[in-house]
Amino acid sequence: MNIVKRIPFRIFLLVLLAGIMGLIGIFIMRHNIVKISENYERLMEENLRDRFDMSELSNLMYSHQALISRHVLMASAEEMEGLEKEAEELYNLIMGKLTEMGVHIAENKKEQYYHKVYSDIVNYFKNVDIVFQMSKAGNTATANYYISSVMTDYINNINKNIDNMDGFISEEMQEAKRRMSQSLEIARTSEIVCVACVVVVMIVCMILCTNMTSRLENYKNQLEIEVERKQRQLIKHNRKMLAMQDNIIIGMANLIESRDGDTGGHIKRTSKYVELLARKVQSEGYFADIVTDDYIELLTKAAPMHDIGKISVPDNILRKPGKLTDEEFDCMKQHTSKGKEIIYNILGNIEEQEYIEIAAQIVSGHHEKWDGSGYPEGLKGEQIPLCARIMAVADVFDALISKRCYKEPFAADKAFEIIEASGGSHFDPQLAKFFIDMRADIESVIRE
Repeated sequence: MNIVKRIPFRIFLLVLLAGIMGLIGIFIMRHNIVKISENYERLMEENLRDRFDMSELSNLMYSHQALISRHVLMASAEEMEGLEKEAEELYNLIMGKLTEMGVHIAENKKEQYYHKVYSDIVNYFKNVDIVFQMSKAGNTATANYYISSVMTDYINNINKNIDNMDGFISEEMQEAKRRMSQSLEIARTSEIVCVACVVVVMIVCMILCTNMTSRLENYKNQLEIEVERKQRQLIKHNRKMLAMQDNIIIGMANLIESRDGDTGGHIKRTSKYVELLARKVQSEGYFADIVTDDYIELLTKAAPMHDIGKISVPDNILRKPGKLTDEEFDCMKQHTSKGKEIIYNILGNIEEQEYIEIAAQIVSGHHEKWDGSGYPEGLKGEQIPLCARIMAVADVFDALISKRCYKEPFAADKAFEIIEASGGSHFDPQLAKFFIDMRADIESVIRE
Protein backbone atom coordinates (compact mmCIF):
# COMPACT_ATOMS: atom_id res chain seq x y z
CA MET A 1 0.00 0.00 0.00
CA ASN A 2 2.82 2.38 0.89
CA ILE A 3 4.58 1.41 -2.34
CA VAL A 4 1.43 2.19 -4.33
CA LYS A 5 1.18 5.52 -2.55
CA ARG A 6 4.79 6.26 -3.39
CA ILE A 7 4.36 5.49 -7.13
CA PRO A 8 2.55 8.79 -7.96
CA PHE A 9 5.22 10.61 -5.98
CA ARG A 10 7.98 8.80 -7.87
CA ILE A 11 6.21 9.44 -11.14
CA PHE A 12 5.96 13.07 -10.10
CA LEU A 13 9.67 13.16 -9.28
CA LEU A 14 10.46 11.45 -12.60
CA VAL A 15 8.29 13.88 -14.51
CA LEU A 16 9.73 16.80 -12.54
CA LEU A 17 13.28 15.59 -13.19
CA ALA A 18 12.49 15.04 -16.87
CA GLY A 19 10.89 18.46 -17.07
CA ILE A 20 13.87 20.11 -15.37
CA MET A 21 16.34 18.29 -17.63
CA GLY A 22 14.25 19.18 -20.67
CA LEU A 23 14.02 22.82 -19.66
CA ILE A 24 17.76 22.96 -18.95
CA GLY A 25 18.48 21.33 -22.32
CA ILE A 26 16.15 23.74 -24.11
CA PHE A 27 17.70 26.74 -22.36
CA ILE A 28 21.26 25.66 -23.21
CA MET A 29 20.30 24.89 -26.79
CA ARG A 30 18.54 28.24 -27.23
CA HIS A 31 21.44 30.13 -25.70
CA ASN A 32 23.99 28.42 -27.96
CA ILE A 33 21.90 28.87 -31.10
CA VAL A 34 21.33 32.57 -30.38
CA LYS A 35 25.05 33.04 -29.79
CA ILE A 36 26.02 31.11 -32.93
CA SER A 37 23.42 32.98 -34.99
CA GLU A 38 24.70 36.33 -33.75
CA ASN A 39 28.28 35.34 -34.55
CA TYR A 40 27.20 34.10 -37.99
CA GLU A 41 25.39 37.35 -38.79
CA ARG A 42 28.32 39.43 -37.55
CA LEU A 43 30.77 37.39 -39.60
CA MET A 44 28.65 37.71 -42.75
CA GLU A 45 28.38 41.48 -42.34
CA GLU A 46 32.15 41.85 -41.72
CA ASN A 47 33.09 39.68 -44.68
CA LEU A 48 30.67 41.38 -47.08
CA ARG A 49 31.96 44.76 -45.89
CA ASP A 50 35.54 43.61 -46.50
CA ARG A 51 34.58 42.43 -49.99
CA PHE A 52 33.00 45.80 -50.79
CA ASP A 53 36.09 47.59 -49.45
CA MET A 54 38.49 45.45 -51.50
CA SER A 55 36.47 45.94 -54.69
CA GLU A 56 36.39 49.71 -54.14
CA LEU A 57 40.13 49.79 -53.32
CA SER A 58 40.98 47.90 -56.53
CA ASN A 59 38.99 50.29 -58.70
CA LEU A 60 40.49 53.35 -56.97
CA MET A 61 43.94 52.02 -57.89
CA TYR A 62 42.90 51.56 -61.54
CA SER A 63 41.54 55.10 -61.59
CA HIS A 64 44.80 56.43 -60.14
CA GLN A 65 46.87 54.60 -62.78
CA ALA A 66 44.60 56.01 -65.51
CA LEU A 67 45.26 59.56 -64.18
CA ILE A 68 49.01 58.96 -64.30
CA SER A 69 48.71 57.65 -67.88
CA ARG A 70 46.78 60.79 -68.87
CA HIS A 71 49.45 62.94 -67.18
CA VAL A 72 52.07 61.55 -69.58
CA LEU A 73 49.88 62.52 -72.54
CA MET A 74 49.35 66.11 -71.46
CA ALA A 75 51.36 68.85 -73.07
CA SER A 76 50.70 71.85 -70.82
CA ALA A 77 51.89 72.39 -67.25
CA GLU A 78 48.40 73.56 -66.28
CA GLU A 79 46.83 70.27 -67.39
CA MET A 80 49.54 68.31 -65.61
CA GLU A 81 48.98 70.27 -62.40
CA GLY A 82 45.24 69.57 -62.56
CA LEU A 83 45.85 65.85 -62.96
CA GLU A 84 48.34 65.89 -60.08
CA LYS A 85 45.68 67.41 -57.83
CA GLU A 86 43.21 64.72 -58.88
CA ALA A 87 45.85 62.07 -58.21
CA GLU A 88 46.48 63.56 -54.75
CA GLU A 89 42.76 63.38 -53.95
CA LEU A 90 42.66 59.73 -55.07
CA TYR A 91 45.76 59.04 -52.97
CA ASN A 92 43.99 60.41 -49.89
CA LEU A 93 40.91 58.29 -50.64
CA ILE A 94 43.02 55.14 -51.09
CA MET A 95 45.06 55.65 -47.90
CA GLY A 96 41.89 56.50 -46.00
CA LYS A 97 40.29 53.29 -47.23
CA LEU A 98 43.40 51.30 -46.21
CA THR A 99 43.34 52.85 -42.74
CA GLU A 100 39.64 52.10 -42.39
CA MET A 101 40.18 48.47 -43.42
CA GLY A 102 43.14 48.07 -41.08
CA VAL A 103 41.01 49.04 -38.05
CA HIS A 104 38.51 46.20 -38.36
CA ILE A 105 40.46 43.39 -40.10
CA ALA A 106 40.98 40.59 -37.56
CA GLU A 107 44.33 39.10 -36.63
CA ASN A 108 44.26 36.11 -38.97
CA LYS A 109 45.38 35.12 -42.45
CA LYS A 110 43.25 37.92 -43.89
CA GLU A 111 45.38 40.46 -42.02
CA GLN A 112 48.53 39.03 -43.65
CA TYR A 113 47.07 39.68 -47.11
CA TYR A 114 46.02 43.16 -46.00
CA HIS A 115 49.59 44.02 -45.00
CA LYS A 116 50.87 42.75 -48.36
CA VAL A 117 48.34 44.95 -50.14
CA TYR A 118 49.31 47.91 -47.93
CA SER A 119 53.01 47.38 -48.67
CA ASP A 120 52.47 47.17 -52.46
CA ILE A 121 50.29 50.30 -52.45
CA VAL A 122 52.94 52.25 -50.49
CA ASN A 123 55.62 51.11 -52.95
CA TYR A 124 53.35 51.99 -55.87
CA PHE A 125 52.94 55.57 -54.62
CA LYS A 126 56.70 55.91 -54.12
CA ASN A 127 56.98 55.67 -57.92
CA VAL A 128 54.21 58.19 -58.67
CA ASP A 129 56.38 61.28 -58.12
CA ILE A 130 59.10 59.70 -60.26
CA VAL A 131 56.64 59.30 -63.15
CA PHE A 132 55.34 62.86 -62.71
CA GLN A 133 58.87 64.26 -62.78
CA MET A 134 59.76 62.26 -65.90
CA SER A 135 56.51 63.33 -67.54
CA LYS A 136 57.19 67.01 -66.80
CA ALA A 137 60.72 66.62 -68.10
CA GLY A 138 59.39 65.22 -71.38
CA ASN A 139 60.71 61.69 -70.80
CA THR A 140 57.48 60.19 -72.08
CA ALA A 141 58.91 56.84 -73.16
CA THR A 142 60.53 56.20 -69.77
CA ALA A 143 57.39 57.33 -67.96
CA ASN A 144 55.28 54.97 -70.08
CA TYR A 145 57.71 52.18 -69.27
CA TYR A 146 57.31 52.88 -65.54
CA ILE A 147 53.52 52.88 -65.89
CA SER A 148 53.22 49.76 -68.04
CA SER A 149 55.91 47.76 -66.25
CA VAL A 150 56.93 48.80 -62.73
CA MET A 151 53.64 50.32 -61.55
CA THR A 152 51.50 47.75 -63.36
CA ASP A 153 53.46 45.02 -61.54
CA TYR A 154 52.56 46.61 -58.21
CA ILE A 155 48.89 46.81 -59.20
CA ASN A 156 48.96 43.20 -60.35
CA ASN A 157 50.46 42.18 -56.99
CA ILE A 158 47.80 44.23 -55.21
CA ASN A 159 45.03 42.52 -57.19
CA LYS A 160 46.60 39.12 -56.60
CA ASN A 161 46.63 39.63 -52.82
CA ILE A 162 43.12 41.11 -52.93
CA ASP A 163 41.98 37.99 -54.80
CA ASN A 164 43.73 35.80 -52.21
CA MET A 165 42.02 37.75 -49.43
CA ASP A 166 38.68 37.40 -51.21
CA GLY A 167 39.24 33.64 -51.56
CA PHE A 168 40.04 33.39 -47.86
CA ILE A 169 36.89 35.36 -47.02
CA SER A 170 34.81 33.10 -49.27
CA GLU A 171 36.18 30.00 -47.51
CA GLU A 172 35.54 31.61 -44.13
CA MET A 173 31.93 32.35 -45.12
CA GLN A 174 31.41 28.77 -46.32
CA GLU A 175 32.88 27.42 -43.09
CA ALA A 176 30.60 29.68 -41.05
CA LYS A 177 27.61 28.50 -43.06
CA ARG A 178 28.65 24.89 -42.49
CA ARG A 179 28.97 25.46 -38.75
CA MET A 180 25.57 27.15 -38.71
CA SER A 181 23.98 24.19 -40.50
CA GLN A 182 25.74 21.79 -38.14
CA SER A 183 24.41 23.74 -35.17
CA LEU A 184 20.89 23.52 -36.58
CA GLU A 185 21.30 19.76 -36.93
CA ILE A 186 22.42 19.56 -33.32
CA ALA A 187 19.41 21.69 -32.36
CA ARG A 188 17.04 19.27 -34.10
CA THR A 189 18.69 16.30 -32.35
CA SER A 190 18.46 18.07 -29.01
CA GLU A 191 14.79 18.72 -29.68
CA ILE A 192 14.15 14.99 -30.05
CA VAL A 193 16.10 14.25 -26.85
CA CYS A 194 14.17 16.88 -24.92
CA VAL A 195 10.82 15.55 -26.14
CA ALA A 196 11.86 12.01 -25.13
CA CYS A 197 12.85 13.23 -21.65
CA VAL A 198 9.50 14.89 -21.00
CA VAL A 199 7.06 12.32 -22.33
CA VAL A 200 4.61 13.12 -19.57
CA VAL A 201 4.85 16.82 -20.31
CA MET A 202 4.93 16.16 -24.08
CA ILE A 203 2.46 18.86 -24.99
CA VAL A 204 4.41 21.56 -23.19
CA CYS A 205 7.73 20.38 -24.57
CA MET A 206 6.36 20.06 -28.10
CA ILE A 207 4.94 23.58 -27.95
CA LEU A 208 8.21 24.99 -26.68
CA CYS A 209 10.46 23.02 -29.05
CA THR A 210 8.24 23.48 -32.11
CA ASN A 211 8.03 27.18 -31.44
CA MET A 212 11.80 27.42 -31.00
CA THR A 213 12.51 25.36 -34.14
CA SER A 214 10.10 27.49 -36.12
CA ARG A 215 11.90 30.63 -34.95
CA LEU A 216 15.26 29.11 -35.82
CA GLU A 217 14.08 28.21 -39.30
CA ASN A 218 12.64 31.67 -39.80
CA TYR A 219 15.84 33.22 -38.54
CA LYS A 220 17.89 31.03 -40.87
CA ASN A 221 15.64 31.98 -43.79
CA GLN A 222 15.92 35.65 -42.88
CA LEU A 223 19.71 35.38 -42.72
CA GLU A 224 19.81 33.63 -46.10
CA ILE A 225 17.53 36.29 -47.60
CA GLU A 226 19.73 39.04 -46.15
CA VAL A 227 22.93 37.40 -47.43
CA GLU A 228 21.35 36.95 -50.87
CA ARG A 229 20.28 40.62 -50.87
CA LYS A 230 23.77 41.78 -49.96
CA GLN A 231 25.28 39.48 -52.58
CA ARG A 232 22.96 41.04 -55.19
CA GLN A 233 24.20 44.44 -54.06
CA LEU A 234 27.78 43.22 -54.46
CA ILE A 235 27.03 41.92 -57.97
CA LYS A 236 25.39 45.24 -58.87
CA HIS A 237 28.39 47.10 -57.47
CA ASN A 238 30.80 44.90 -59.46
CA ARG A 239 28.82 45.51 -62.65
CA LYS A 240 29.00 49.22 -61.99
CA MET A 241 32.76 48.94 -61.51
CA LEU A 242 33.09 46.95 -64.77
CA ALA A 243 31.09 49.61 -66.59
CA MET A 244 33.40 52.26 -65.10
CA GLN A 245 36.40 50.23 -66.27
CA ASP A 246 34.95 50.05 -69.82
CA ASN A 247 34.35 53.82 -69.76
CA ILE A 248 37.97 54.40 -68.71
CA ILE A 249 39.19 52.23 -71.60
CA ILE A 250 36.96 54.04 -74.10
CA GLY A 251 38.03 57.37 -72.61
CA MET A 252 41.67 56.47 -73.13
CA ALA A 253 40.92 55.45 -76.72
CA ASN A 254 39.10 58.75 -77.36
CA LEU A 255 41.99 60.68 -75.80
CA ILE A 256 44.44 58.98 -78.16
CA GLU A 257 42.19 59.59 -81.18
CA SER A 258 41.88 63.26 -80.23
CA ARG A 259 45.61 63.70 -80.82
CA ASP A 260 45.08 63.58 -84.59
CA GLY A 261 42.05 65.89 -84.48
CA ASP A 262 39.20 63.41 -83.97
CA THR A 263 36.55 64.31 -81.39
CA GLY A 264 35.54 60.76 -80.50
CA GLY A 265 33.11 60.18 -83.35
CA HIS A 266 35.51 57.76 -85.06
CA ILE A 267 35.50 55.44 -82.02
CA LYS A 268 31.71 55.49 -81.75
CA ARG A 269 31.06 54.96 -85.47
CA THR A 270 33.64 52.24 -86.05
CA SER A 271 32.37 50.29 -83.03
CA LYS A 272 28.84 50.47 -84.46
CA TYR A 273 30.04 49.44 -87.95
CA VAL A 274 31.88 46.49 -86.40
CA GLU A 275 28.80 45.35 -84.51
CA LEU A 276 26.54 45.68 -87.58
CA LEU A 277 28.99 43.82 -89.82
CA ALA A 278 29.53 41.06 -87.24
CA ARG A 279 25.76 40.58 -86.92
CA LYS A 280 25.51 40.38 -90.71
CA VAL A 281 28.29 37.76 -90.78
CA GLN A 282 26.44 35.76 -88.11
CA SER A 283 23.09 35.92 -89.94
CA GLU A 284 24.74 34.78 -93.19
CA GLY A 285 26.43 31.80 -91.47
CA TYR A 286 29.93 33.02 -92.45
CA PHE A 287 32.38 31.50 -89.92
CA ALA A 288 29.40 30.26 -87.88
CA ASP A 289 31.71 28.32 -85.55
CA ILE A 290 33.46 31.56 -84.50
CA VAL A 291 30.86 34.35 -84.70
CA THR A 292 28.65 33.74 -81.66
CA ASP A 293 26.77 36.32 -79.58
CA ASP A 294 29.61 36.28 -77.00
CA TYR A 295 32.21 36.77 -79.76
CA ILE A 296 30.28 39.75 -81.16
CA GLU A 297 30.01 41.31 -77.69
CA LEU A 298 33.75 40.98 -77.06
CA LEU A 299 34.58 42.20 -80.59
CA THR A 300 32.42 45.31 -80.18
CA LYS A 301 33.93 45.98 -76.76
CA ALA A 302 37.48 45.64 -78.12
CA ALA A 303 36.95 47.77 -81.27
CA PRO A 304 37.64 51.15 -79.57
CA MET A 305 41.15 49.94 -78.72
CA HIS A 306 42.23 49.41 -82.36
CA ASP A 307 44.51 52.49 -82.54
CA ILE A 308 45.71 52.54 -78.92
CA GLY A 309 49.29 52.07 -80.16
CA LYS A 310 49.22 55.61 -81.59
CA ILE A 311 50.14 56.78 -78.10
CA SER A 312 53.71 55.91 -79.10
CA VAL A 313 53.63 57.98 -82.34
CA PRO A 314 55.03 61.54 -82.05
CA ASP A 315 52.63 64.43 -82.74
CA ASN A 316 54.73 65.79 -85.62
CA ILE A 317 54.07 62.54 -87.51
CA LEU A 318 50.51 61.92 -86.33
CA ARG A 319 49.35 65.44 -87.24
CA LYS A 320 51.46 65.98 -90.34
CA PRO A 321 49.24 67.53 -93.04
CA GLY A 322 51.27 66.22 -95.96
CA LYS A 323 52.50 62.83 -97.11
CA LEU A 324 54.73 60.96 -94.66
CA THR A 325 58.33 60.15 -95.55
CA ASP A 326 59.39 56.48 -95.60
CA GLU A 327 60.99 56.89 -92.17
CA GLU A 328 57.88 58.58 -90.78
CA PHE A 329 55.61 55.90 -92.24
CA ASP A 330 57.79 53.18 -90.70
CA CYS A 331 57.35 54.92 -87.35
CA MET A 332 53.58 55.16 -87.90
CA LYS A 333 53.36 51.44 -88.74
CA GLN A 334 54.85 50.57 -85.38
CA HIS A 335 51.61 51.60 -83.66
CA THR A 336 50.20 48.14 -84.40
CA SER A 337 52.91 46.19 -82.58
CA LYS A 338 53.15 48.83 -79.81
CA GLY A 339 49.39 48.64 -79.34
CA LYS A 340 49.56 44.86 -78.99
CA GLU A 341 52.21 45.23 -76.27
CA ILE A 342 50.03 47.74 -74.43
CA ILE A 343 47.05 45.38 -74.54
CA TYR A 344 49.03 42.53 -72.99
CA ASN A 345 50.97 44.65 -70.47
CA ILE A 346 48.14 46.83 -69.14
CA LEU A 347 44.97 44.78 -69.68
CA GLY A 348 46.48 41.28 -69.57
CA ASN A 349 45.76 40.74 -65.88
CA ILE A 350 42.51 42.72 -65.73
CA GLU A 351 40.24 41.40 -68.49
CA GLU A 352 39.28 37.84 -69.45
CA GLN A 353 41.68 36.04 -71.79
CA GLU A 354 39.32 35.75 -74.77
CA TYR A 355 38.76 39.53 -74.78
CA ILE A 356 42.51 40.17 -74.54
CA GLU A 357 43.20 37.90 -77.54
CA ILE A 358 40.52 39.54 -79.70
CA ALA A 359 41.72 43.03 -78.72
CA ALA A 360 45.35 42.10 -79.48
CA GLN A 361 44.39 40.64 -82.88
CA ILE A 362 42.40 43.76 -83.78
CA VAL A 363 45.18 46.13 -82.71
CA SER A 364 47.96 44.25 -84.50
CA GLY A 365 46.06 43.10 -87.59
CA HIS A 366 43.62 45.81 -88.70
CA HIS A 367 46.16 47.19 -91.22
CA GLU A 368 46.84 43.78 -92.81
CA LYS A 369 45.43 43.38 -96.34
CA TRP A 370 43.74 40.44 -98.03
CA ASP A 371 46.39 40.34 -100.79
CA GLY A 372 49.28 40.32 -98.30
CA SER A 373 50.45 43.90 -98.92
CA GLY A 374 49.53 45.20 -95.47
CA TYR A 375 51.54 45.54 -92.25
CA PRO A 376 53.06 44.74 -89.79
CA GLU A 377 53.45 41.04 -90.78
CA GLY A 378 52.17 40.98 -94.36
CA LEU A 379 49.51 38.37 -93.54
CA LYS A 380 47.39 37.19 -96.45
CA GLY A 381 43.79 35.99 -96.82
CA GLU A 382 42.49 33.92 -93.91
CA GLN A 383 45.85 34.17 -92.18
CA ILE A 384 44.46 37.49 -90.96
CA PRO A 385 42.21 36.94 -87.89
CA LEU A 386 38.51 37.43 -88.68
CA CYS A 387 38.12 40.15 -86.04
CA ALA A 388 40.97 42.17 -87.65
CA ARG A 389 39.39 41.79 -91.12
CA ILE A 390 36.07 43.11 -89.81
CA MET A 391 37.83 46.01 -88.07
CA ALA A 392 39.76 46.86 -91.25
CA VAL A 393 36.57 47.44 -93.27
CA ALA A 394 35.00 49.60 -90.55
CA ASP A 395 38.19 51.61 -89.92
CA VAL A 396 38.95 52.37 -93.58
CA PHE A 397 35.36 53.31 -94.38
CA ASP A 398 35.15 55.79 -91.52
CA ALA A 399 38.58 57.20 -92.37
CA LEU A 400 37.37 57.80 -95.95
CA ILE A 401 34.28 59.79 -94.90
CA SER A 402 36.12 61.72 -92.15
CA LYS A 403 38.22 64.87 -92.39
CA ARG A 404 41.87 64.31 -91.53
CA CYS A 405 44.81 66.67 -91.29
CA TYR A 406 46.12 65.22 -94.55
CA LYS A 407 42.82 65.05 -96.54
CA GLU A 408 39.24 66.24 -96.93
CA PRO A 409 36.34 63.80 -96.35
CA PHE A 410 35.04 61.66 -99.20
CA ALA A 411 31.33 61.52 -100.01
CA ALA A 412 29.58 58.35 -98.76
CA ASP A 413 28.95 57.19 -102.37
CA LYS A 414 32.65 57.39 -103.15
CA ALA A 415 33.59 55.60 -99.93
CA PHE A 416 31.21 52.71 -100.67
CA GLU A 417 32.67 52.47 -104.19
CA ILE A 418 36.19 52.20 -102.77
CA ILE A 419 35.16 49.49 -100.28
CA GLU A 420 33.45 47.51 -103.03
CA ALA A 421 36.41 47.89 -105.43
CA SER A 422 38.89 46.87 -102.70
CA GLY A 423 37.18 43.54 -101.96
CA GLY A 424 39.70 40.81 -102.76
CA SER A 425 42.70 43.15 -102.59
CA HIS A 426 42.51 45.19 -99.38
CA PHE A 427 39.53 43.48 -97.74
CA ASP A 428 38.05 40.02 -97.36
CA PRO A 429 35.77 40.02 -100.45
CA GLN A 430 32.86 38.44 -98.57
CA LEU A 431 33.05 41.04 -95.79
CA ALA A 432 33.22 43.86 -98.34
CA LYS A 433 30.07 42.49 -100.00
CA PHE A 434 28.25 42.23 -96.65
CA PHE A 435 29.24 45.82 -95.85
CA ILE A 436 27.85 47.10 -99.17
CA ASP A 437 24.65 45.09 -98.59
CA MET A 438 24.17 46.95 -95.28
CA ARG A 439 24.51 50.39 -96.86
CA ALA A 440 21.21 51.67 -95.44
CA ASP A 441 22.20 50.69 -91.90
CA ILE A 442 25.69 52.18 -92.29
CA GLU A 443 24.28 55.48 -93.56
CA SER A 444 21.94 55.65 -90.57
CA VAL A 445 25.01 55.45 -88.29
CA ILE A 446 26.67 58.29 -90.27
CA ARG A 447 23.60 60.48 -89.75
CA GLU A 448 23.51 59.97 -85.95
